[in-house]
Amino acid sequence: MPSPPTNPQTAVYIGRFEPLHEAHLHTMLSALERHARLTVLPGSANLARSMKNPWTAPERARMIRAALHGEGVDLRRVRLRPLPDEFDMTLWQSQVRERVGTPNAVLVGYGKDASSSYLHWFPEWQVEPGPVTPGLSATDLRAAYFEERLLEQLPAAVRGFLENFRQTRTFRRLQAEHFAVLARRQALKQQASPPVLQEVRFLHVSGGQVWLNRRRDPVGKGLWELPGHLLAAGDLQDVAAARASGRIFDHPSRSLVWPTAAQVVQEPGGGTPIPLQLALGRPHGFFEDHHVILRRMLFL
Repeated sequence: MPSPPTNPQTAVYIGRFEPLHEAHLHTMLSALERHARLTVLPGSANLARSMKNPWTAPERARMIRAALHGEGVDLRRVRLRPLPDEFDMTLWQSQVRERVGTPNAVLVGYGKDASSSYLHWFPEWQVEPGPVTPGLSATDLRAAYFEERLLEQLPAAVRGFLENFRQTRTFRRLQAEHFAVLARRQALKQQASPPVLQEVRFLHVSGGQVWLNRRRDPVGKGLWELPGHLLAAGDLQDVAAARASGRIFDHPSRSLVWPTAAQVVQEPGGGTPIPLQLALGRPHGFFEDHHVILRRMLFL
């Protein structure tokens, strides 16, 4: 059981925790040994379930609390603040600072790859490397889970949650999505040169309604999307002007299958009218970053 230290600083740990594994838990326990409080920010909290983000922010918070409780942690020392993904560094930094709420903080974590570059985006905070567990990856654990292979290095509380979740229809839908994504990635990798994918999406808002499609594809099945289609190479015109006007969305993490740049055109392009306020109020009902696109294009 980590005993409360005399250090009054708040440790901040940012991650998706999809799922929480033993390295995540060790980092939290190590932070609590050195700092009075720990703020955990489970990311991508505004995105729909997918094979990349299978569990909601409340579900992940439940797993985190249960795992810490199992280690004897006084949960009054821990705050969990869901963190949305804006696919924009400046907006995301602002969201992090708002949730932490103090300049007297220490970022904990370890720089495993490019996804850890955020550790250097907050110059007002110290950075404290967490313990490293080589070879342990949430990406690999998710693959093992959906492929029904042996799961290792998970806290007992997390293992129990995942076993229960495996019995649900949601698991079966996400499992089908996992295999569909793998098959499409493999097909793209077999091309002579890695493709650069581009798409056009149509945003049509009129009379308090927005036109959306309901996906039938195994990837994102049942979710709303802005109508659109992939473009042939070279069809995305005037990229610089489109990006300057905010009509290009090309964050490398926005797409599930393959990095894809989307040009958003504000004109009719098919779909079914949905009340705009209903759509805006249901971010978890949208495919990939389409709810973020909708808000950004409407300046919300």
